[in-house]
Amino acid sequence: MDKIRFGIVGIGMMGQMHLTNLMRNPHAEVIAVCARTESKVKAMQEQYGIPYGYTSVQDMVGNPEIDAIVVATGADAHKEACLAACKAKKHVFCEKPLAKTLEDCAEIEAAAAENNTKCFTIGFMRRFDPSYAEAKQRIRNGEIGTPILFKGVSLDPASVLPGHLEGVKKGIYVPWFIEMGSHDADLARWFLEGDPVESYATGDAYVCKELADYNDYDNGFSLTKFDNNTTAFIQVGRTATCSHVESEIVGTKGTLRVNSVPRKNYLSQFTEDGYVEACQESFLARWRDAFEAEINDFVDCVLTGRKPETTAHDGTMCLKFCLQLHQAYLDGKK
Repeated sequence: MDKIRFGIVGIGMMGQMHLTNLMRNPHAEVIAVCARTESKVKAMQEQYGIPYGYTSVQDMVGNPEIDAIVVATGADAHKEACLAACKAKKHVFCEKPLAKTLEDCAEIEAAAAENNTKCFTIGFMRRFDPSYAEAKQRIRNGEIGTPILFKGVSLDPASVLPGHLEGVKKGIYVPWFIEMGSHDADLARWFLEGDPVESYATGDAYVCKELADYNDYDNGFSLTKFDNNTTAFIQVGRTATCSHVESEIVGTKGTLRVNSVPRKNYLSQFTEDGYVEACQESFLARWRDAFEAEINDFVDCVLTGRKPETTAHDGTMCLKFCLQLHQAYLDGKK
């Protein structure tokens, strides 16, 4: 097989980003797109020269020319697309979270297991960021001994709050421990190689107070004990001055830190107000290389038959962890 022929379900920001990354891969070809609005589908076809356009997932997966499906819709539509793609014996790349409920995750997991001759993976792109990938390799090499603590901080700029509140009101967005926190939850499981047992969480709608009406918050802080006697601290927020993600993995023989300062580049400036460095303005800018690396890895898995490291089960367990954090937050409010 010279090229893997892809169909993309969902052509919003994430779908278009995956589309452009696939177009840069010499072993991939996007031959179909699918979305609910026909005019948007046709516009995407014309813009990128894509031969097939659909408004039905079932119709798309029925196309025998398609080898693999990228699911980049909202989480509420993941189950339908994943189940249809697995039933049609396609390879599947699904954006995180795997689904909005554990029941839906279980159905997707079962379908992926039945379709086990094909690849199925979840888009936890931080695993593919060069710094995080190197941190994992250093842990595997034993350079910091046994990891005992993961600290993850994921902050968005305050500029996202108005749009996020509107999305919350419409039921589009889920609470931040589930949305943004899913990345840290996945990293915690990946680095600590365990699963959460007990969580404590607190926080509030400190700035965007309306979020409290929806059991949501603009800052959350959590501490979790894992089943292998390790610990994870996860902080999420939407009131920062920039897009800032940093992590620390503490081991018995050393510590690894990733992105302690959210540098946009390596340029710094001394001014009359002090030392200045430009920061990352958005998550797309920060994770550009990781997004491309993860889709390239998936293409390679399909070509070579290598199974992706990140599985449907990882998606289920990550959502379970995030729901536990959110429930701990609600329990703390009581």
